[in-house]
Amino acid sequence: MQNIPLEQVVPLVEGALGVRVSNGYLRAWRLPLDDLALHDQGLVWTASQPAGVRIRFRTDSTTIRLTCEHVILGGAPAPDARYDLVIDDEVVDTCPVAAPHANVSFGGLPGGDSVVEVWLPQEVGVRIRAVEVDDGAALAPAPDLRPRWVTYGSSITHCAGAPGPTDTWPARAARQLGWHLTCLGYSGMCHLDPLVARAMSAVGADRFTLKLGINVHNLASLRQRTFAPLVHGFLATLRDRHATTPITLISPIISPDRESDPRTHLVLGENEVVANGDLTLERMREILRDVVEKWRDRGDANVDYLDGRTLLGEADADCLPDGLHPDDEGNRRIADRFAQHFAAT
Repeated sequence: MQNIPLEQVVPLVEGALGVRVSNGYLRAWRLPLDDLALHDQGLVWTASQPAGVRIRFRTDSTTIRLTCEHVILGGAPAPDARYDLVIDDEVVDTCPVAAPHANVSFGGLPGGDSVVEVWLPQEVGVRIRAVEVDDGAALAPAPDLRPRWVTYGSSITHCAGAPGPTDTWPARAARQLGWHLTCLGYSGMCHLDPLVARAMSAVGADRFTLKLGINVHNLASLRQRTFAPLVHGFLATLRDRHATTPITLISPIISPDRESDPRTHLVLGENEVVANGDLTLERMREILRDVVEKWRDRGDANVDYLDGRTLLGEADADCLPDGLHPDDEGNRRIADRFAQHFAAT
């Protein structure tokens, strides 16, 4: 096997906003590197989990190997993780890893001139120590010319609990639509941070989707007074660089206990915490719809609204084992309905 210098791997990383090589490893981040110190550290942690991040290249190798380390917050036990192999846009193999030190190997590749993607686990931080291919095999960039979709959201978009990185609803929807995915789903951390809007605006994109509301409700981080202005500000920041790029605001999917109750009961460790907000999910949907109407009234026809309950609604409550996060079937339904919606637009 031949070892590919990590500096040559950097331009092959897709779906990240920053890639750093230091101390003998490569690490991808879903935030710009220069801004990491400016963000809430909870957001930085979730951005270090490479949801939707993959290494894409063209090769005639029949084997690919990665040597990785998994980074776990606070010394917690390492969860099971999975690497997925995609060849010519089809998921063809998976490699489950149950230890912090991951030796990932995919064999039996077709050789020839295949476009290969190795999708990284979405629920752990990943340090890549080595990337190897067959001795004498060629490896070259494979530019992805598909329409570029950047999506922002919460844990429901991050999908840390999905079986594997290609099973998240954004990954499934992107495959169905033939889109290039940049997933900015941050578990617990979708609070309309202005620097996230700035980071998104710097990304080349053919479509933005913003799935907003559930984290704001769960932590009562915004109120009636501030929610709409921050959504307007987020949109304005995107419009500074993307004057006509389609932007869809997506309201929360169904969450029965939160629909008409501004309070959220969260279990944090051994304690139950009640977050007392003044926004229900029903009210958030009204506000998001109104935000879109205001932008359209001022002449921006490329901002639209999608009710999250069309992706996962009352009839799908059985797919929410904790009343909040979709299970694997729920992610599948969201992906299918999202793809159907946007295929028709």
